[in-house]
Amino acid sequence: MATLASSHFLSPAAIASSFHRRHLCQRCRKRKRAPTTNKKSSNRPIPIPLSALSIEEEEQDVSHFINLKNGIEALPVLREHFPHKHINFMRMQSTLCERGDMEKIMLEVDANLLLKLATDRPCVIYDYGSRSEETGLPRSFWYGLESMMYFLRHEWGFDGYGEEDNIGCTDGRRRREVVLRGKKCTKEIERKRTFFSKSLKKKIRYYRQFIPETHSRELKVIGAYKLTAHDGDREYYKETLNEHLRIQSSTSRSRSHDDDRNDDNGDDDSLEATIEKLEQLGFKIFRGGDREQEWLDMIKSSSSSTGT
Repeated sequence: MATLASSHFLSPAAIASSFHRRHLCQRCRKRKRAPTTNKKSSNRPIPIPLSALSIEEEEQDVSHFINLKNGIEALPVLREHFPHKHINFMRMQSTLCERGDMEKIMLEVDANLLLKLATDRPCVIYDYGSRSEETGLPRSFWYGLESMMYFLRHEWGFDGYGEEDNIGCTDGRRRREVVLRGKKCTKEIERKRTFFSKSLKKKIRYYRQFIPETHSRELKVIGAYKLTAHDGDREYYKETLNEHLRIQSSTSRSRSHDDDRNDDNGDDDSLEATIEKLEQLGFKIFRGGDREQEWLDMIKSSSSSTGT
């Protein structure tokens, strides 16, 4: 029994010696490992500049996007007053906005729109509202577009967002807040962003590689809207859309490239000129929740009461 015990059990000194040898080997192996990168830092929303895609300010004409389907109502107006402009289509569902399902909303955002914004192109999105009879402001704007702009700012480092600090950029530009109908909701929308899937975050960050060094670091997108007179009229939207496509097709075939170039050069294609023209046509402009008069009045009132 003594021989068996001595062969299966070690003395305390032997155990300590064995432990130190194993511990020393593990430390040596750890030191030989290649240094790992910080995963958190690799996901920082820093735009990747691409100087080859730098865009001159004077060459930035406005891109027009119709939000399906109520936005189709704007097609006759655009065809008459912006006859030489190509019309793009997108879909930001008001039903998804009602549910607050920003994951699905962002997954459906048009790739053409994201590329335009990433390359500093000004964009106008058209939609017609049905819920707010006073203003006609559609939910796709005050909730969907407002939230989308926040997500893009955060992931691309625009409008004061980036790695500088918790307030804004080093050039003094403060971060824009998310304001939904006069209420600051940045924390609520940020909470939704933290639950985005990896595939959605990858989709948004994909466009950072196209951001030019000359980018203004602002999202040049506005919404143009009116109160709809055809909500739920599927036949109207179908006929209006197909009529527009037929006219657009026949016009493009009959018009020469030289005429196109001459006509386009005679127009002012800047965003401000487009806004002025749209306001003359009766459209209201959505520049962001923190640019709405209701929010500006609230801020002004708050600052006045604080000063007194």
